Amino acid sequence: MWLEFVMFWMRETLSNIRRNRVMSILAISTATIGLLILGSFFLTLANLSAVVENETQKLDLAVVLQHDLTPQRRKQIYDAAHIAQVKDLQFVPKSRVLQEQKLDTPDLPIDDFMDDKVNPLGDELRIKLNNSEDIFKVHDYLKSIPGVQLVRMDGQVVHSILSIRRFLAVAGLVALAVLGMGILLIIHNAIRLTIFARRREIRIMELVGATPEFIRTPFLLEGIIYGIVGATVAAGVLWSLYIMVTRIDVPLVQQLVPLRDPAVLWQCMSAIILAGLLFGLVGSWVSLSRSIGKATHV
Repeated sequence: MWLEFVMFWMRETLSNIRRNRVMSILAISTATIGLLILGSFFLTLANLSAVVENETQKLDLAVVLQHDLTPQRRKQIYDAAHIAQVKDLQFVPKSRVLQEQKLDTPDLPIDDFMDDKVNPLGDELRIKLNNSEDIFKVHDYLKSIPGVQLVRMDGQVVHSILSIRRFLAVAGLVALAVLGMGILLIIHNAIRLTIFARRREIRIMELVGATPEFIRTPFLLEGIIYGIVGATVAAGVLWSLYIMVTRIDVPLVQQLVPLRDPAVLWQCMSAIILAGLLFGLVGSWVSLSRSIGKATHV
């Protein structure tokens, strides 16, 4: 019995698609273009997020200690700085800080007024964080520890990187909402036209006792097919384009396209297929809930 129902639903679904070729092509094309843009956007976001994450890994805090601290007090500050947000904590003596300063500024005559005996620089604690979002909170906490002279960080760089990360998250949600609504609208209209074109047949099925679920199923399948076919085409095109881009042997492209892990691509493609299925299902469901009753009474 169920096999007969499934075969009937598939025949009806394919019949609906054939009868409304123009609208079917438009629905599939819109789903393809929308999901292609959406997939491209999120792959771009994934790559930019990877670049941002790579840069945030380079962010650290340098805690400069006062000069007159005892070894015991330095140990206390070290322990106080080792909080939950800290991933790595390293003590750097002032002699090493001086050597690093010489290497970083070879053109300056530092040796003329600084050496190991006359070293105005302080010992430092170099800190890396688990989450760059905590950098300002940790910065303020470290400044409050007695014996800390100053806490260095590149505030402008931190602000820029965190702003980019937040923008990417918001932009992704906006793109999903706008493109998703466009795809839903087209699939909704395609199903609505199909229901209107077959309103007499639907009415006859109601009169002979067909259940609402039996009548609705072919239209739900039609919307799902629109979404999945569009998503499959979009995923195939996007996969090919992305592979082509990653093979471009240009340093700038190689730097801006850091994600070459096949797992990332598979996740993105799977998300596109799932999004297509959901858009098709929701679009057809909304259309059925608004149109099926009205159409049968026209």
